[in-house]
Amino acid sequence: MIFLPPMATRFRSLVLALAAACLASAAQAGLFEDADARRAILDLRQQRTQDADAMAGKLGALNAQIEQLRRSLLEMNAQLEQLRGDLAKQRGQDEVLARDLAEVQRKLKDTQASVDERVRKLEPQTLTVDGKTIKVDPDEKRLFDEALARLRAADFAAGVAGLNGLLQRYPSTGYRESAWYWSGNAHYGLRQYKEAIAAFRQLVDKAPEHARAPEALLSIANCHGELKDNEAARRTLEELVKQYPSTEAAQAARDRLLTMPAPRGAAAPKKARG
Repeated sequence: MIFLPPMATRFRSLVLALAAACLASAAQAGLFEDADARRAILDLRQQRTQDADAMAGKLGALNAQIEQLRRSLLEMNAQLEQLRGDLAKQRGQDEVLARDLAEVQRKLKDTQASVDERVRKLEPQTLTVDGKTIKVDPDEKRLFDEALARLRAADFAAGVAGLNGLLQRYPSTGYRESAWYWSGNAHYGLRQYKEAIAAFRQLVDKAPEHARAPEALLSIANCHGELKDNEAARRTLEELVKQYPSTEAAQAARDRLLTMPAPRGAAAPKKARG
């Protein structure tokens, strides 16, 4: 058995005490570290749980927003389809209205043309007849044209009646001189020579400047010839040559005078030399 001195014993005891204190401190430190670790783990778990809950809340809110957006898109699509349908319907209505408008415009144009035609038929017309410019109503023109048509068809009685009707209805008609002339021709066609002379004489006396006046005098001479009144025929031919010397009718009158027998007590006229 080894005996140590007291000093050594105390040093040893001190060392042992220190070692024990270190061990106790180390053990306590380990205990503290384990508690901190457990607490940190718990805190981390709690934080993760809170983060997960927060994330879940955010995801839920995001999902709600997405669902709301999806519903909004569906509603917008439905509205767009409705708008497309309304637009197509409106286009169809516009096409119908355009066709209706075109039809109305066509009918209006036709109606306007018809009205213009009727108004035109009722308005006085400016015409040139036998070298004379006249203004006549449509009814005057109709009566005159119908009478001439009768004469061209050799219906002289109807022609005379038509011309007389025109003169009675329109005493101052622009056709008056022409009506006298053609009335004389109609009477001549009916062999009503006196009536023909009266009609032709109205033209010559009342409108001596008329283009038909020389022909009217020649026709009067023809009527006197038909009545075997050679003296009256000669006087008329001489009147024609005197009043209208440069006309074709006057030349025809000269030729006829050369072939007519000389009046009683007068020498026969000499033929003109070419």
